[in-house]
Amino acid sequence: MSDTKNSVPQKEASKGVADAKKVGLVELIMILLLVGLVFVFYFGMQELKQTKLLEAQSQAKFEAFIPIITSAIAAAETYKQNDDFGDYPFDIDQMNLTKTETEDFILEYDADQYVFNATSKKAFGKEGIVVSYALNEKLYKIDDPNPDRKPEIKDEWLPQD
Repeated sequence: MSDTKNSVPQKEASKGVADAKKVGLVELIMILLLVGLVFVFYFGMQELKQTKLLEAQSQAKFEAFIPIITSAIAAAETYKQNDDFGDYPFDIDQMNLTKTETEDFILEYDADQYVFNATSKKAFGKEGIVVSYALNEKLYKIDDPNPDRKPEIKDEWLPQD
């Protein structure tokens, strides 16, 4: 009789150990949630890093073209001061600019509106972004045909005169 009494508590003890090793539904959900959070943050940070790198490259390319724009603006203002009638030049050749094109941008002059247009090329990453400077208004304007697609040119990158 004592043998049966001793075996019953032993089975209950082994059953308690087995229950302790089981992983419940709540624990599984918590583990999956933590793993999901790790993946979301890891891949999110990788994407953010790539986006920042692309933005830095775009900014460097645009800022390399800014001296060409500012020299063209200065040449147009100098021409206006020296002109007998106080007009801006009617052709970009009258300003004696040495460089109006790079691998990423091309500078054009609209004599009717007195506007410089810097248009991005395919090498910039997106073709057709136009940065305009109106000489009469002394104002920059960015015209992006597809603003949702990267790269982009931001207002903060424009010269602050």
